[in-house]
Amino acid sequence: MRLPGSNIRRFTTFAVAAGCGIGLLIYGFARLVEGVAPSDMVRATIYALLSGVAIGLAFAVAIRLVLRQAAIDLHAYAVELIDAPLSSPTSSGDDVVYMRETLNQALAYIPRPDDFQPLAGELATAADSGVALRVLVEYFNRHIPVQGAVLLLLDYERSLLYPEAIVGAADVDRSATVDLYASAIGRALRERRDVMYSSMEMRRLLPVAVAASDMSLFCLPLLVREQPYGMLCVLLAGGDARLNEAQRTYARSVTDMFILALQSAVYRQLFAREGDRLAAFEQLGNLIDDSERIDRALEQVLRVAARVTDSAHGTLLLLDPEEREVRLRITLKEGDVLPLSITAAPILRHGLAGWALRERRADLIDDTERDTRWLPVPGLDTMRSALVVPLLFGERALGILTLAHISPRHYSRRSLALASALAAYAVTVLARSRRDEMLDPGRHGLVRRAFEPYVAPEVLSDLMAVPELIERRLEPWRGRAVVLCVGVRGLDRIEDRSPDVLMREVIRPFSEAARAAILTQRGLLLHAGEGVVLGVFGYPVPDEAMAMQALQAAAAIQLAGRRLRKRWGAPGGDTALSVGVAYGDLVAGIIGMQPGEPMALFGAAIRDARRLQQLARADEVLVNELPNCDTLDKGMLESLAPLVTAAGSEPRPLFRLRRTPTERVQG
Repeated sequence: MRLPGSNIRRFTTFAVAAGCGIGLLIYGFARLVEGVAPSDMVRATIYALLSGVAIGLAFAVAIRLVLRQAAIDLHAYAVELIDAPLSSPTSSGDDVVYMRETLNQALAYIPRPDDFQPLAGELATAADSGVALRVLVEYFNRHIPVQGAVLLLLDYERSLLYPEAIVGAADVDRSATVDLYASAIGRALRERRDVMYSSMEMRRLLPVAVAASDMSLFCLPLLVREQPYGMLCVLLAGGDARLNEAQRTYARSVTDMFILALQSAVYRQLFAREGDRLAAFEQLGNLIDDSERIDRALEQVLRVAARVTDSAHGTLLLLDPEEREVRLRITLKEGDVLPLSITAAPILRHGLAGWALRERRADLIDDTERDTRWLPVPGLDTMRSALVVPLLFGERALGILTLAHISPRHYSRRSLALASALAAYAVTVLARSRRDEMLDPGRHGLVRRAFEPYVAPEVLSDLMAVPELIERRLEPWRGRAVVLCVGVRGLDRIEDRSPDVLMREVIRPFSEAARAAILTQRGLLLHAGEGVVLGVFGYPVPDEAMAMQALQAAAAIQLAGRRLRKRWGAPGGDTALSVGVAYGDLVAGIIGMQPGEPMALFGAAIRDARRLQQLARADEVLVNELPNCDTLDKGMLESLAPLVTAAGSEPRPLFRLRRTPTERVQG
């Protein structure tokens, strides 16, 4: 026969069976004493069994009451013994199971020293602080009801505790910090004592994203040679949990072992980080002797600076000799920041870079939301800490290095020292490349001032990166280039309009459209007067793709001209743009030595381009024979009758631009 699975049911079964036996014995003994046999044996037996069942049930009730009182007494004694609250066991009414679970809970609150050896082995093999913390929480859970843990390490320089590792339900913001001198947790660490905080205090002390009503916070100081190293914050089940002395002693013991493993993991990380920084500086040492372009070299310096300081953003600005304008910007978030033409002036006037330029010193910002030197421009508005270092060459500031991170208080004085060293590297790179007139200020400055008003910044950068090209551009130059001439047709018929309306509605929009199209295609821009703009391709920086660049610019002007005609409307009459593109001889040179003096440009290419522009109809682009014509898309140009551009000259092929080119010819 199979017995019931429940202890109480087994007790009841045994009690009823015993009662039935006792009932039969009593009834038989009574008949034996009387000496009279029952008249009906069956009925007599049934009476005897019913009496036995009643006796057995009474026995079962008595046993149940005794067990219940024993379970209650055992639970109370266990709570008194371990000096900690015990949760009610899930016994489902079975008092024997209740006592067994109570005993198991009480035993779990008594730490056993045999945990230490396997714990030490697992901590020794932990790869990092996060793995070590998970191992520690696992062993804690054997004797203490732990729901999660936060490891706070101390930054001595800033007197802040920051989250290094998080396990379990302790969902803490990684950017959150705890002040060593302005918080209860910091005070407990300074006083080198462990402390328990209730559920009401926990949220005020640490931003833990858990229900405040069912957790308590137990904090143990981490000490190295009796000096504060960090704080281990453990989340315990129960809003008002308590630990007995045995549990506290166990927690301190395993925490001491954890400190050793933590130091080992942190030192390994520091060793790897310092090795990475050393490798980065070695790369920079090779970079100084390299002959690559200056902007690429400086970009590498910026990337190394962001790498060794763990920065999320970095910008390197190069200034003009007067330190009033930004000539070149190198950034690690090019697609997310505003154009230089919009941001340069406010940054130099009111921003952190301008402050470093005026003060001639480096500094860091712990929190950008509390420092007015930081301008929250779009693309960088999420940065919470920043660092700035000026690039100084003697008394002159060549540029400004700025680094930023999304977390407040990210940078330390060590970060500032590393960034300052890298700024010195950047100055050395600039000096080796003869950048910004440092070694030969006269000639470099002259070339820069001569070409800066007429070319795009990237073209000027390419020009200044080649010393031999700089020397050649100081002398008069003769060569072949592609010239684009664009003018406003019908301008003479609207000259009677007021000057401000003429400039605002016609000349200025036309000039802006022509300037954008020519500079975008790396051309040199000149205003020839009388509503005429010239674009030169292939000078001052040679480019074998100059023909395609000129056609791309002409197509962009053609599209802009159609939009302008709609804007000019009826008052403009038949005012429109016409374009001529010609390839031929060109003579160019710098007229004077003072800033702002015009360049001298003349030659057959300019005359032919002007002649084609005058012949072109509204919104039409006329083109003579260009270099590398065989590589151009044949569908781009529509062949026209040959044209004689000068008296006595042979007829030259003539074309009309039919559609916008889509491909750039590579030389």
